[in-house]
This record gives sequence, C-alpha cells and structure tokens, in this order.
Amino acid sequence: MNKKTLMTLLFVGFSIASPVLANDDQSLLNSFHQYGITKCDSFILEHSKLKDNWNFFIGKHLGGIDGTATEVSITEIFGSKNDTVKTDSSYIQTAKKCFLRQTWTTTFPGTCSDNIDGDLWYIVTKMPNKDYTKYENRSRVELFAKDISMGNFKSCVQEGSLRISGNHG
Repeated sequence: MNKKTLMTLLFVGFSIASPVLANDDQSLLNSFHQYGITKCDSFILEHSKLKDNWNFFIGKHLGGIDGTATEVSITEIFGSKNDTVKTDSSYIQTAKKCFLRQTWTTTFPGTCSDNIDGDLWYIVTKMPNKDYTKYENRSRVELFAKDISMGNFKSCVQEGSLRISGNHG
C-alpha cells in the first residue's frame, strides 16, 4: 500500500459524518475539540456557523505542519435540491493564532451572466479557450465561474476561496 493510499484511508478512518440540527453550535465545537482544536471556538463559529439543513463531515489531518499546530478539515453541505452550497474548510490552530483556508462551490440554474452580480464582482481574466472566467470582488476574494448546459438546461458553477486568520478565543 503506497503512502498516499494510506493517508487517504487514515483520513477517512478519522472522519465523522454527522447530520446536524439548526443552530447546533455546541455539537460542531465538540467535534473540533475531539480533534484537538480547542482555542478557536469563536473563530470557527464566525466562519462555519451551522444553519438549517446542513450536514458536516470532519476529520483530522495526520502529520501536517511543523511545530505545535493542529489542522482539522470540515466539509459542509447546505441547501436543497437545485440550490446547494458546498464548502471545504481547513482550520489550523497554532500556538498563537487560528487560520482558515476555505473553498466553496455553488451551482445555480441559468447562465453565469444571470447569476453573478456585476455590481459586486468584476471580471479579472476571461479565458475564451477555457471553461472558466475569473472574477474578484472589492475584498479581493476570487471567484471562478463556468456555464454548463445539457439540452435546454443551463447552469452556472461558481467556485471561490479565501484564507484568513484570527486570534484564539
């Protein structure tokens, strides 16, 4: 068994799949505490606040970063059929701070030009020979979007990411 397969199996083996009820913040925090992130509660709740109809899947990364740091990833899926958001977040607790690297994917019926607000997002890079267009907002958050179609059905897939930090607490 190669190292990549072993790490994948270990990550899956340490994962928990847990349907949650609305505003069950303590359940979310308890899951992070079980994996060793105990100093970032307010930071986690600010950026991964559970809402109605959420599911989350959480697991600890083994090995990881040099020094005293703990990294835990959470995948959250929200919404309903034809209106779903998926976020993947990696929280890192170091001796001094909390860090978050988050990516998200949303899918909307209709074209991207119908679903991306031109007052909030501007085109940074058009890629006419690719499927994606890169957008940014005033906060320099990046968004990649592409139109897909099957027959008469059209959809816009949007993917974004951000990295932020906060204090313990």
